[in-house]
Amino acid sequence: MSADEVNATPAPEVSEGLQARVMKMVEEKKKQFVAKIDEYAEMEQIKPVIKTIAEKANQPPKTVAMGIAGAAVFFGVMTVVLMVGMKTLLELTLYIPAVIKSIKAIESPEKDDDTDLLSFWVVYCFFTICDPFVQMVFFWVPYFGLFKFAFLQYCYRFKGTLFITETILKPVYKKITAMMEKAAPAAPAEAPEKAD
Repeated sequence: MSADEVNATPAPEVSEGLQARVMKMVEEKKKQFVAKIDEYAEMEQIKPVIKTIAEKANQPPKTVAMGIAGAAVFFGVMTVVLMVGMKTLLELTLYIPAVIKSIKAIESPEKDDDTDLLSFWVVYCFFTICDPFVQMVFFWVPYFGLFKFAFLQYCYRFKGTLFITETILKPVYKKITAMMEKAAPAAPAEAPEKAD
């Protein structure tokens, strides 16, 4: 597909009223953000620093204040990513919505959502338990954690766990239970009485 074909693709139709409301909301949020930055720029403790930087950079103080705010947000996000770890953040973006949906499913009278979420939790726990061993084998695969995250998102968002349950887990479960039934003799109906 060439660049001309991509550019020729028409944008989806959006009603003018919706577009106007969204643009109005964006402008309001922008004004609130700029007002907050101006408020911080006018603080007595920060004002001399911003004024000095603005003079040296030959920029208005508001622009310098926005740049400092942007840099602070950037460094805050990078600190969280590096200290907490990207793996933890990715897992939390999966775990928290699943917990909320599970609580709602427990409270709802339908059984279908319970089955779907129970299947998800079985697959999630399997991956969590096997993760150290899988990491030892696949440590050399670039972005393996991202692939695992995408797979678990598929399982959660697109009911992929039902497919996995039907094609993998149930057959394995049936084989294991059949082996266990053959290996363990059937328990007697009544316990034998103890001889004195």
